[in-house]
Formats: sequence, C-alpha cells, structure tokens
Amino acid sequence: MINNNLKEYVEENIFPIYEKFYSHGMIHVNNVINNVMMLADYYNLDKNICYAMASYHDVGLKVDRDNHEKESGKFFIKDEVMKKFFTDEERTIIKEAIEDHRGSRKVEPRSIYGKVLSDSDRDFDIKLLAKRQLATSLKNCPQLSTGLEHFENCYSYIMKRINGEGHFNLWTNNQVLIEQREQFEKDFLDKEYAKKVYLEEYARIESDGTIDKIINYYEDY
Repeated sequence: MINNNLKEYVEENIFPIYEKFYSHGMIHVNNVINNVMMLADYYNLDKNICYAMASYHDVGLKVDRDNHEKESGKFFIKDEVMKKFFTDEERTIIKEAIEDHRGSRKVEPRSIYGKVLSDSDRDFDIKLLAKRQLATSLKNCPQLSTGLEHFENCYSYIMKRINGEGHFNLWTNNQVLIEQREQFEKDFLDKEYAKKVYLEEYARIESDGTIDKIINYYEDY
C-alpha cells in the first residue's frame, strides 16, 4: 500500500509539472506507475520507493533533454519533503534508479529498482510510441519538414536500442513485459507497417493543430 500522504504530496506538487508535457505527460507517467507497481508485486519491492521513482522520473525534461535522467534525479534529491517519507539510503536508491532509467542506456542499472523503472518506461505499444516519438522529433529536429522525415528519424533512433541478441533490451524477466515486447517487435520491425502507423499519427496531429502546440506550448523535449 502506498503512503496516502506521499500520494497526496506527489499529486499536488509533482504531477502538475507534467501538465505542460506532451510526449512525457500524465498518460505516460501513469503507464510507468502501473508497470512499476506490477513489477513491485512480482519482485516484492517497496511500493513507496517504486511510486516515488516513477512519479519523478521525467521531471528533468524541461531542463535538459539529453541529460534528463540526471536532472530528474537532482530534482528528486533536492526535494526536502521526501525526507519525511524515506531514509537517506532509500532516497539514494530512488535517485539512482531515476538516473539509470533511460531506455538507451547500455550499462546495467545499479539496483533492481533501477531495472524495474527502466523496463517500466518502455513503450511496447507502437501507436503510443508513435505519438510520443513524433512529438519529440518535432521539438528537437525543426530542420525536418515532412512526416516521412520525422518517421525515419524516429525509426533509426529506436533501432539503436536493439541488443546483441536481436531484441529490445529488458533488464527484468517478467512475462507480461516479455510478451508485450514480442508483439512490439513484430509490429515495429515490419518497417512498412511502422511507417503507416507513424504517418497516420503525423497526419492527425498536422490536421488538428497539435503540431503547433507541441512546438510552441509543451515544455518537454
């Protein structure tokens, strides 16, 4: 059971940060929290630690995209309120898990909590990934002008995450995530199908004005 006071503090003070995030907004954060809680049960982990690391994991994106995991870790450890809920040792575990969560990371996270957060952050849903990736590409690559250019940029970025065994990396061995990965690999590695999904999403956000909001309103990169 998650401490109600911890939940209340996070909902009132941390979640509002994500309101101006698009690809890393509350839909993503809640997905990560749900995954983390599933893995917390699977590995018998402390749920307060898991909830905190999931809730803070992307807050640093408005500061520095390339080092957002470190900025998020700094943000967490500087939050004095967290001392009410966690020991110094627990706060270090949370900070390090946040720092180690990035999907492109090749070095194994320092703890089971870092592994759980990293795997929970995966988007093994091609349609959700298309929404998030296209927004990030639009924000960071203004030199690209077409949906196809953005798709190729997104596709090449994700393909770099395939490990030496031909899979998108997982640090944990939970069967639910393994099955999600299998379906995702089937979808994503069919490049023509992936292109169709991405171009349909691009057409949607182009027609309804979302692209302008991504570029000019939302703060995550």
